[in-house]
Parts: sequence; structure tokens; C-alpha cells
Amino acid sequence: MCVPIWAAMPASAQNKLVKQYCEVCHTDAVRNGGLSLESYDAAKPDPTLAAMILSKLNDGAMGAAGNGVPDKAAQEAWLTATREQAVGAAEWFVSREDGLVSASVTREVPSRRADVSKRPIYRIKVACNTISGVGQMQLTWSPQAQTGRTMTVSVDREAPVEYSLDGKESMGNGANVQSGHASLLLSDNGKAKLPNHSMTVRELFPGETVAFPFSDLDGKARTDLSACFNPPPQH
Repeated sequence: MCVPIWAAMPASAQNKLVKQYCEVCHTDAVRNGGLSLESYDAAKPDPTLAAMILSKLNDGAMGAAGNGVPDKAAQEAWLTATREQAVGAAEWFVSREDGLVSASVTREVPSRRADVSKRPIYRIKVACNTISGVGQMQLTWSPQAQTGRTMTVSVDREAPVEYSLDGKESMGNGANVQSGHASLLLSDNGKAKLPNHSMTVRELFPGETVAFPFSDLDGKARTDLSACFNPPPQH
């Protein structure tokens, strides 16, 4: 029997750490960074979510809630388990549960800092409630937040659409700490479409471009998601 490497830190232990050090800021009510971890379960790993958590942990998020940090051994075990769970994040991860279908994928870009090991990561997640027909398309990024900037999103060969990032978000634990944003709802104003081939994000950070491969999304997931998003015409 193949035992996953994160068995060295059982899912229950990971869940306890996430609850203590992450969930206090990433709640359903205050989705800092576009993430809620109230329903997080390490026993059901999502590689794309694990990749975002790993990026934040590597950038010091363990202590961001003001609850201290785990001991060194627990930190290393947690990082190792999360790193293993993030394998495959660059491929589409599709989830289906209670009428909700979602698909997510990540892309890395070259480091903006001297530490080249900390490469920025982008995640796109498309979700559709096939019963209500309500969908959501969300872009998240890590580790640096951003504000006061206009970025563009291009779907296939269509003209780019501008999105503005303004203001700041507060920590979900009630602390008087604010930062820029680390997420954006692309479907919030009805602009988003389900791409046939690719979605390209430009200038979220100066000179930075990232493309998401929607052509790799499997046909069943595309059909399910199309119940909430009208895809552009085929070219």
C-alpha cells in the first residue's frame, strides 16, 4: 500500500494547524486573499489550493495571525506535507460536490525578488452551481498583495478588459493590520467569459504576464461550467 508522504503529519494535525494559524484570517466572512479555509480538509487535498497555501507559508504567513508559530519540527512537517499535496497544481483540478462544479489551475512567473526560490504564483478558479446557474471566476495570487493598479484580462483573441485594484483589506482576526488585495473576482461585473483556448493576465505587477491554458480543460468540466458562463465563439 502506498502511503502518502503527508501521512507523517496526519490530516487531522494539518487541519489543526490551518485552523490555528490560517483560518482566523481566511474565514468565510473575510476571505483575505480570496481564500476561505473554514472548510479546509487536508484529507481531500486540492493541489492548486495547496500551492497557494505553500506560497504563503514560505513567505511568513504562519505568524501573520499573531498566534505565534508552530515548533520547528511541526513547521517542517507541515511544509513537507503541503509541498507534496501541491504536486500537479499546474494541471486542471476539477471538483464536483452537491451540484457545485469547480476547476482550478496555477501558473508561476519569475521571481520579483532577490530570492529566486520564492516565485510568484497565480491561480484561476472557475465555479458553477449547476442548479442555480450562478457562477464565479476568481483570480488569486501570492505572495505579494497589490493595490492602486489597473490590470488587463484577455480571453482568447478578444480585446483585453481592464480591471482596477483599489483600497486595502483588513486581517480577518480583527487585528489593525491592512494590506493590498491578493484576489479579484473576474465575474463580478459580468465581464468574464469561459475561454475556449486561454486567458491572459497582464500588468497586475509591472511587466508581468501569465496565461492560463483553458484549452487543456476536459470536455465534461467545460460543459458543466458552461451552464454558468457563455463561452465566446470558436475561432
